Amino acid sequence: MVDIHFVKASDYCESVVDGTHDSPKPCDEGFYLITSKHLLDYEINFASAYKISEADYNLITKRSNVKQWDILFSMIGTVGRVYIERNSNSEYACKNVGIFKCGGDKHKALWLYYVLKSPYCKQYISKVLAGSTQSYISLGNLRAFPVPVIADEKRNRIIEALSTFDKKIELNNKINDNLLQQARALYQAWFVDYVPFNGVRPSDWIDDTINGLAKEVICGKTPSTKAPEYYGNDIPFITIPDMHGNTYAVTTERYLSSYGAQSQHKKTLPRNSICVSCIGTAGLVTLTAQESQTNQQINSIIPKEGYSPYYIYLLMETLSVIINNLGQSGSTIVNLNKAQFGKIAVVIPSIETMKSFDEIVSPMFESILSNQKENIKLAELRDSLLPRLMSGKLDISEIYI
Repeated sequence: MVDIHFVKASDYCESVVDGTHDSPKPCDEGFYLITSKHLLDYEINFASAYKISEADYNLITKRSNVKQWDILFSMIGTVGRVYIERNSNSEYACKNVGIFKCGGDKHKALWLYYVLKSPYCKQYISKVLAGSTQSYISLGNLRAFPVPVIADEKRNRIIEALSTFDKKIELNNKINDNLLQQARALYQAWFVDYVPFNGVRPSDWIDDTINGLAKEVICGKTPSTKAPEYYGNDIPFITIPDMHGNTYAVTTERYLSSYGAQSQHKKTLPRNSICVSCIGTAGLVTLTAQESQTNQQINSIIPKEGYSPYYIYLLMETLSVIINNLGQSGSTIVNLNKAQFGKIAVVIPSIETMKSFDEIVSPMFESILSNQKENIKLAELRDSLLPRLMSGKLDISEIYI
């Protein structure tokens, strides 16, 4: 049995603070403002964040600047997303995000990171979670979080063991990034530069709209939060935070029951439908890995029979600027409705050309999906191991990946 004692996070860390609660005005140039929805395991989703002025940035970071080996924790909405800042230079501000400041101590930070991702922390969150319409955890409860502390030597051995999972996940992510870059390069050569056609567009390619690509364009819908029977483990429910540069949305944290999906009065998206965000930072794109549904902030394309979903996916990536420019600006967000989205002009290649392209890139996307599924299993295993390692029920030498 490992000797464990508990200390409050506020005593374990140099300090525990949160970001601003204000809504600074977006700017074309400046520093990114990061919120809970931008936190990913191994990166921050800057693509969906907006920038704020230097003056606002300085005001926010005066009380809550992020340094190397600090840990960010989502406090509102999907509570419990954890990101550890491994970079020595981090120039962004935070809003409604908890920051566990570890004073640059790598081992202290990594230990807390793994604890915050473990079932132990999830149990704590479920006990202190507040909010009737939107879930949140208070800064006071973050500061009061009881951190298990063990001898440094044992702690460091556990960190080393759990880090092997992270290294494999990061390797898979690098492979996926490389595969996606190859697919983008092929798309650029075939459909933008027209290299095979000496700069002349083929006569069987037509001018049309997004509607012309689609069997159907669907705008999602958010289930009632007052109907818990809507939720279950059957149908992935994709939201904009799930659309973070991965090709397939296989890491969503919310699922609908079959009853809930039917009660949406919306069709379930088949695999390889193309989802495009239409609010916030419009133009984020993902492909569905299985039958899914989305909320009202996403327009989805079900491709016509014979049309390559991978071509449409990569096309939607290139249209992100156009989608943003067409969006109706509010005070801090962009909004593009289904009718506007469907009328965006595109060029549609011949089915034969799309089929040939599909045959080349399809294995790339299948490899990406396989790596993502492996990453999910690795992360689940990693997070479940910590309690067993601390209790002594599992020896570090028994861990293999």
